[in-house]
Amino acid sequence: MVNDDIAYSDRIIDLPSGFSLIWPFRNLSKSSGPYELFLDNNALITDSWFDELEIEIKSKSILSPFHALSEQWLSNPLFKKNSVERIEEFIVPFIKKGIIFENNYAKKWTELLKKNDKESRTQWMISYLYVVLLYRLVSSKKQDNKPKNLLMSLRDVDVPRFNGCIMLCTLADYIKENKSIKLVGDTKPAFSYISSFVDLHASKKNESDVDESYLRNRAGDLSMWLYLPALIQNNYQQAGDAVVVTQDKALRKLIFCCLPSVMTEGRKMAFSFDERSFEQNHSEQIWERIQANTCPPIPPRDRNEMFEKLKRLKEHVIDGAESKLKTEVNKVWEEWVVPGFFGKFTI
Repeated sequence: MVNDDIAYSDRIIDLPSGFSLIWPFRNLSKSSGPYELFLDNNALITDSWFDELEIEIKSKSILSPFHALSEQWLSNPLFKKNSVERIEEFIVPFIKKGIIFENNYAKKWTELLKKNDKESRTQWMISYLYVVLLYRLVSSKKQDNKPKNLLMSLRDVDVPRFNGCIMLCTLADYIKENKSIKLVGDTKPAFSYISSFVDLHASKKNESDVDESYLRNRAGDLSMWLYLPALIQNNYQQAGDAVVVTQDKALRKLIFCCLPSVMTEGRKMAFSFDERSFEQNHSEQIWERIQANTCPPIPPRDRNEMFEKLKRLKEHVIDGAESKLKTEVNKVWEEWVVPGFFGKFTI
Protein backbone atom coordinates (compact mmCIF):
# COMPACT_ATOMS: atom_id res chain seq x y z
CA MET A 1 0.00 0.00 0.00
CA VAL A 2 1.30 3.47 -0.92
CA ASN A 3 1.22 6.06 1.85
CA ASP A 4 2.47 9.62 2.07
CA ASP A 5 5.15 9.12 4.67
CA ILE A 6 6.06 6.24 6.96
CA ALA A 7 8.41 6.61 9.91
CA TYR A 8 11.57 4.51 9.81
CA SER A 9 10.58 2.82 13.07
CA ASP A 10 7.57 1.41 11.22
CA ARG A 11 9.71 0.15 8.33
CA ILE A 12 12.36 -1.78 10.25
CA ILE A 13 12.41 -4.94 12.36
CA ASP A 14 15.54 -5.42 14.46
CA LEU A 15 16.41 -9.02 15.29
CA PRO A 16 18.35 -10.22 18.37
CA SER A 17 21.25 -11.39 16.19
CA GLY A 18 21.97 -7.83 14.97
CA PHE A 19 20.33 -8.29 11.58
CA SER A 20 17.48 -6.02 10.50
CA LEU A 21 14.64 -6.34 8.04
CA ILE A 22 14.17 -2.99 6.29
CA TRP A 23 11.31 -1.85 4.08
CA PRO A 24 13.38 0.71 2.15
CA PHE A 25 10.66 2.89 0.57
CA ARG A 26 9.34 5.58 2.88
CA ASN A 27 6.00 5.69 1.04
CA LEU A 28 5.39 1.92 0.88
CA SER A 29 4.03 0.36 4.05
CA LYS A 30 4.37 -3.25 5.16
CA SER A 31 1.71 -5.52 3.79
CA SER A 32 0.46 -8.85 5.05
CA GLY A 33 2.84 -10.56 2.64
CA PRO A 34 4.37 -12.21 0.78
CA TYR A 35 7.83 -10.80 1.41
CA GLU A 36 10.82 -10.95 -0.92
CA LEU A 37 13.92 -10.75 1.27
CA PHE A 38 17.01 -9.34 -0.42
CA LEU A 39 19.99 -10.69 1.51
CA ASP A 40 23.38 -9.16 2.04
CA ASN A 41 26.40 -11.44 2.18
CA ASN A 42 26.25 -11.98 5.94
CA ALA A 43 22.56 -12.85 5.79
CA LEU A 44 23.33 -15.49 3.16
CA ILE A 45 26.15 -17.20 5.02
CA THR A 46 24.52 -16.93 8.47
CA ASP A 47 21.08 -18.52 8.50
CA SER A 48 20.32 -18.23 12.24
CA TRP A 49 18.60 -14.83 11.78
CA PHE A 50 15.80 -16.60 9.89
CA ASP A 51 14.81 -18.48 13.05
CA GLU A 52 14.22 -15.13 14.77
CA LEU A 53 11.50 -14.03 12.37
CA GLU A 54 7.90 -14.00 13.51
CA ILE A 55 5.95 -16.87 12.00
CA GLU A 56 3.68 -14.60 9.92
CA ILE A 57 6.76 -13.24 8.12
CA LYS A 58 8.76 -16.46 8.04
CA SER A 59 5.91 -18.44 6.50
CA LYS A 60 5.44 -15.90 3.68
CA SER A 61 9.06 -15.19 2.82
CA ILE A 62 10.90 -15.72 -0.45
CA LEU A 63 14.68 -15.31 -0.46
CA SER A 64 16.57 -13.37 -3.14
CA PRO A 65 20.30 -13.80 -2.49
CA PHE A 66 21.58 -12.69 -5.91
CA HIS A 67 23.32 -9.60 -4.53
CA ALA A 68 25.15 -11.75 -1.98
CA LEU A 69 26.00 -14.37 -4.62
CA SER A 70 27.38 -11.62 -6.86
CA GLU A 71 29.58 -10.42 -4.01
CA GLN A 72 30.87 -13.95 -3.47
CA TRP A 73 31.54 -14.33 -7.20
CA LEU A 74 33.39 -11.04 -7.49
CA SER A 75 35.43 -11.23 -4.30
CA ASN A 76 35.98 -14.88 -3.37
CA PRO A 77 38.16 -17.00 -5.71
CA LEU A 78 37.26 -20.18 -3.82
CA PHE A 79 33.56 -19.53 -4.43
CA LYS A 80 34.20 -18.84 -8.10
CA LYS A 81 36.12 -22.11 -8.46
CA ASN A 82 33.33 -24.25 -6.97
CA SER A 83 30.27 -22.01 -7.20
CA VAL A 84 27.64 -24.72 -7.71
CA GLU A 85 28.74 -26.55 -4.56
CA ARG A 86 29.11 -23.34 -2.56
CA ILE A 87 25.67 -22.03 -3.54
CA GLU A 88 24.14 -25.34 -2.51
CA GLU A 89 25.95 -25.11 0.82
CA PHE A 90 24.47 -21.66 1.36
CA ILE A 91 20.87 -22.51 0.48
CA VAL A 92 20.54 -25.96 2.10
CA PRO A 93 20.13 -24.53 5.66
CA PHE A 94 17.29 -22.32 4.39
CA ILE A 95 15.70 -25.22 2.52
CA LYS A 96 15.70 -27.16 5.80
CA LYS A 97 13.83 -24.23 7.34
CA GLY A 98 11.10 -24.44 4.69
CA ILE A 99 12.31 -21.99 2.02
CA ILE A 100 11.73 -23.18 -1.53
CA PHE A 101 14.25 -22.60 -4.31
CA GLU A 102 13.66 -23.54 -7.95
CA ASN A 103 15.15 -26.77 -9.32
CA ASN A 104 18.84 -26.59 -10.27
CA TYR A 105 19.03 -23.20 -8.57
CA ALA A 106 22.80 -23.38 -7.99
CA LYS A 107 23.57 -24.41 -11.57
CA LYS A 108 21.34 -21.74 -13.09
CA TRP A 109 22.84 -18.93 -11.02
CA THR A 110 26.37 -20.16 -11.69
CA GLU A 111 25.66 -19.99 -15.43
CA LEU A 112 24.28 -16.46 -15.06
CA LEU A 113 27.28 -15.32 -13.03
CA LYS A 114 29.68 -16.75 -15.61
CA LYS A 115 27.85 -15.23 -18.58
CA ASN A 116 27.71 -11.79 -16.97
CA ASP A 117 31.09 -11.66 -15.28
CA LYS A 118 32.39 -8.49 -16.98
CA GLU A 119 29.03 -6.72 -16.81
CA SER A 120 28.65 -7.62 -13.12
CA ARG A 121 32.08 -6.19 -12.34
CA THR A 122 31.11 -2.92 -14.00
CA GLN A 123 27.72 -2.74 -12.30
CA TRP A 124 29.19 -3.57 -8.90
CA MET A 125 31.66 -0.68 -9.11
CA ILE A 126 29.37 1.87 -10.75
CA SER A 127 29.16 3.90 -7.52
CA TYR A 128 32.81 3.55 -6.50
CA LEU A 129 33.75 7.09 -7.52
CA TYR A 130 31.27 8.42 -4.98
CA VAL A 131 32.82 6.05 -2.44
CA VAL A 132 36.13 7.78 -3.16
CA LEU A 133 34.58 11.19 -2.53
CA LEU A 134 32.91 9.93 0.66
CA TYR A 135 36.22 8.54 1.88
CA ARG A 136 38.01 11.82 1.19
CA LEU A 137 35.33 13.85 2.97
CA VAL A 138 35.27 11.70 6.10
CA SER A 139 39.02 11.07 6.39
CA SER A 140 40.24 14.57 5.48
CA LYS A 141 42.11 16.66 8.02
CA LYS A 142 40.49 19.75 9.51
CA GLN A 143 42.43 22.19 7.34
CA ASP A 144 41.82 20.26 4.11
CA ASN A 145 38.82 21.84 2.36
CA LYS A 146 39.48 20.21 -1.01
CA PRO A 147 36.98 17.31 -0.61
CA LYS A 148 34.23 19.70 0.52
CA ASN A 149 34.91 21.96 -2.45
CA LEU A 150 34.75 18.96 -4.80
CA LEU A 151 31.36 18.03 -3.35
CA MET A 152 30.01 21.56 -3.62
CA SER A 153 31.22 22.00 -7.20
CA LEU A 154 29.78 18.70 -8.48
CA ARG A 155 26.64 20.40 -9.73
CA ASP A 156 28.75 22.55 -12.04
CA VAL A 157 30.40 19.57 -13.74
CA ASP A 158 28.80 17.37 -16.42
CA VAL A 159 28.96 14.07 -14.52
CA PRO A 160 26.49 11.29 -13.63
CA ARG A 161 24.41 12.70 -10.78
CA PHE A 162 23.76 9.85 -8.39
CA ASN A 163 21.74 12.10 -6.11
CA GLY A 164 21.46 9.47 -3.40
CA CYS A 165 25.25 9.29 -3.19
CA ILE A 166 25.56 13.08 -3.28
CA MET A 167 23.04 13.31 -0.42
CA LEU A 168 25.05 10.75 1.57
CA CYS A 169 28.27 12.71 1.00
CA THR A 170 26.48 15.90 2.08
CA LEU A 171 25.14 14.24 5.22
CA ALA A 172 28.57 12.82 6.03
CA ASP A 173 30.18 16.22 5.61
CA TYR A 174 27.66 17.84 7.96
CA ILE A 175 27.88 15.27 10.73
CA LYS A 176 31.67 15.37 10.52
CA GLU A 177 31.46 19.09 11.25
CA ASN A 178 29.00 18.37 14.08
CA LYS A 179 30.45 15.19 15.55
CA SER A 180 28.42 15.23 18.74
CA ILE A 181 24.93 15.23 17.20
CA LYS A 182 22.84 12.10 17.45
CA LEU A 183 19.95 10.64 15.54
CA VAL A 184 16.66 11.15 17.36
CA GLY A 185 16.29 8.37 19.92
CA ASP A 186 19.85 7.09 19.48
CA THR A 187 22.67 7.05 22.03
CA LYS A 188 25.68 7.21 19.73
CA PRO A 189 26.95 10.16 17.69
CA ALA A 190 25.74 9.89 14.10
CA PHE A 191 29.28 10.45 12.87
CA SER A 192 30.41 7.19 14.50
CA TYR A 193 28.42 5.19 11.94
CA ILE A 194 29.83 6.86 8.84
CA SER A 195 33.32 6.96 10.35
CA SER A 196 33.19 3.21 10.96
CA PHE A 197 31.82 2.67 7.46
CA VAL A 198 34.76 4.52 5.89
CA ASP A 199 37.44 3.07 8.19
CA LEU A 200 39.68 0.21 7.13
CA HIS A 201 38.59 -3.12 8.64
CA ALA A 202 41.69 -5.29 8.87
CA SER A 203 40.22 -8.22 10.79
CA LYS A 204 36.73 -8.53 9.26
CA LYS A 205 37.50 -7.59 5.65
CA ASN A 206 41.28 -7.96 5.44
CA GLU A 207 41.70 -4.29 4.49
CA SER A 208 45.03 -2.55 4.89
CA ASP A 209 44.70 0.34 2.44
CA VAL A 210 42.23 2.19 0.24
CA ASP A 211 42.81 -0.15 -2.67
CA GLU A 212 40.80 -2.24 -5.13
CA SER A 213 39.56 -4.55 -2.37
CA TYR A 214 38.45 -1.65 -0.15
CA LEU A 215 36.64 0.12 -2.99
CA ARG A 216 34.94 -3.13 -4.03
CA ASN A 217 33.79 -3.76 -0.46
CA ARG A 218 32.39 -0.26 0.11
CA ALA A 219 30.72 -0.10 -3.28
CA GLY A 220 29.10 -3.43 -2.42
CA ASP A 221 27.96 -2.18 0.97
CA LEU A 222 26.39 0.91 -0.58
CA SER A 223 24.75 -1.11 -3.32
CA MET A 224 22.52 -2.80 -0.73
CA TRP A 225 20.95 0.66 -0.41
CA LEU A 226 21.12 1.61 -4.10
CA TYR A 227 20.36 -1.81 -5.61
CA LEU A 228 16.65 -2.27 -4.96
CA PRO A 229 15.44 1.10 -6.29
CA ALA A 230 17.51 0.60 -9.44
CA LEU A 231 16.25 -2.96 -9.86
CA ILE A 232 12.59 -2.00 -9.56
CA GLN A 233 12.98 1.06 -11.78
CA ASN A 234 14.35 -1.30 -14.44
CA ASN A 235 11.09 -3.28 -14.41
CA TYR A 236 12.00 -5.98 -11.92
CA GLN A 237 8.73 -7.48 -10.69
CA GLN A 238 9.25 -8.37 -7.07
CA ALA A 239 7.45 -11.38 -5.60
CA GLY A 240 6.09 -9.41 -2.63
CA ASP A 241 7.15 -6.61 -0.32
CA ALA A 242 10.77 -5.76 -1.14
CA VAL A 243 12.69 -6.12 2.13
CA VAL A 244 16.44 -5.71 2.72
CA VAL A 245 18.11 -8.02 5.24
CA THR A 246 21.42 -6.64 6.51
CA GLN A 247 23.66 -6.55 9.55
CA ASP A 248 25.66 -3.52 8.40
CA LYS A 249 25.43 -0.92 11.14
CA ALA A 250 25.93 2.17 8.96
CA LEU A 251 23.16 1.01 6.63
CA ARG A 252 20.74 0.06 9.42
CA LYS A 253 21.34 2.95 11.76
CA LEU A 254 22.12 5.86 9.46
CA ILE A 255 21.73 5.45 5.70
CA PHE A 256 18.36 3.69 5.37
CA CYS A 257 17.07 5.83 8.24
CA CYS A 258 18.12 9.26 6.97
CA LEU A 259 18.06 8.73 3.21
CA PRO A 260 15.15 6.44 2.33
CA SER A 261 14.08 5.85 -1.24
CA VAL A 262 10.70 6.88 -2.59
CA MET A 263 8.67 5.19 -5.31
CA THR A 264 7.06 7.79 -7.56
CA GLU A 265 4.62 7.40 -10.43
CA GLY A 266 5.52 4.84 -13.06
CA ARG A 267 7.79 2.98 -10.58
CA LYS A 268 10.42 5.70 -10.86
CA MET A 269 12.77 5.96 -7.92
CA ALA A 270 14.15 8.87 -5.96
CA PHE A 271 16.06 9.30 -2.72
CA SER A 272 14.90 11.61 0.03
CA PHE A 273 16.07 13.07 3.32
CA ASP A 274 13.91 12.17 6.31
CA GLU A 275 13.99 15.34 8.41
CA ARG A 276 12.68 13.42 11.42
CA SER A 277 16.10 11.78 11.75
CA PHE A 278 17.66 14.71 13.62
CA GLU A 279 16.51 17.61 15.77
CA GLN A 280 14.87 20.32 13.70
CA ASN A 281 17.73 22.82 13.62
CA HIS A 282 20.18 20.22 12.31
CA SER A 283 17.70 18.75 9.83
CA GLU A 284 17.03 22.18 8.38
CA GLN A 285 20.74 22.81 7.85
CA ILE A 286 21.32 19.37 6.33
CA TRP A 287 18.38 19.80 3.97
CA GLU A 288 19.62 23.24 2.93
CA ARG A 289 23.00 21.75 2.01
CA ILE A 290 21.41 18.84 0.17
CA GLN A 291 19.36 21.26 -1.91
CA ALA A 292 22.50 23.25 -2.71
CA ASN A 293 24.50 20.18 -3.75
CA THR A 294 21.92 18.26 -5.77
CA CYS A 295 20.07 19.00 -8.96
CA PRO A 296 17.90 17.00 -11.36
CA PRO A 297 19.97 14.42 -13.23
CA ILE A 298 20.29 14.78 -16.98
CA PRO A 299 20.02 11.30 -18.53
CA PRO A 300 22.80 10.55 -21.04
CA ARG A 301 21.79 10.03 -24.66
CA ASP A 302 23.64 6.73 -24.85
CA ARG A 303 26.33 4.61 -23.19
CA ASN A 304 29.10 6.54 -24.90
CA GLU A 305 27.96 9.78 -23.29
CA MET A 306 27.53 8.03 -19.94
CA PHE A 307 31.08 6.71 -20.22
CA GLU A 308 32.46 10.20 -20.84
CA LYS A 309 30.47 11.58 -17.91
CA LEU A 310 31.91 8.87 -15.65
CA LYS A 311 35.43 9.70 -16.82
CA ARG A 312 34.86 13.32 -15.85
CA LEU A 313 33.56 12.20 -12.46
CA LYS A 314 36.69 10.10 -11.95
CA GLU A 315 38.95 13.05 -12.67
CA HIS A 316 36.84 15.27 -10.43
CA VAL A 317 36.87 13.08 -7.30
CA ILE A 318 40.63 12.37 -7.47
CA ASP A 319 41.59 16.01 -8.06
CA GLY A 320 44.22 16.88 -5.48
CA ALA A 321 44.31 13.36 -4.01
CA GLU A 322 47.50 11.51 -3.09
CA SER A 323 49.13 9.70 -5.98
CA LYS A 324 48.59 6.30 -4.32
CA LEU A 325 44.82 6.82 -4.21
CA LYS A 326 44.80 8.04 -7.81
CA THR A 327 46.64 4.89 -8.86
CA GLU A 328 44.09 2.62 -7.16
CA VAL A 329 41.13 4.54 -8.58
CA ASN A 330 42.57 4.29 -12.09
CA LYS A 331 43.30 0.60 -11.62
CA VAL A 332 39.68 -0.10 -10.67
CA TRP A 333 38.56 1.97 -13.65
CA GLU A 334 40.61 -0.08 -16.11
CA GLU A 335 40.02 -3.50 -14.56
CA TRP A 336 36.41 -3.24 -13.35
CA VAL A 337 34.53 -0.43 -15.08
CA VAL A 338 35.85 -0.41 -18.65
CA PRO A 339 35.77 -4.12 -19.66
CA GLY A 340 32.02 -4.65 -19.19
CA PHE A 341 30.71 -1.13 -19.57
CA PHE A 342 29.35 -1.54 -23.09
CA GLY A 343 28.15 -5.10 -22.59
CA LYS A 344 24.60 -6.25 -21.85
CA PHE A 345 23.43 -8.62 -19.18
CA THR A 346 22.43 -12.04 -20.48
CA ILE A 347 19.48 -13.73 -18.77
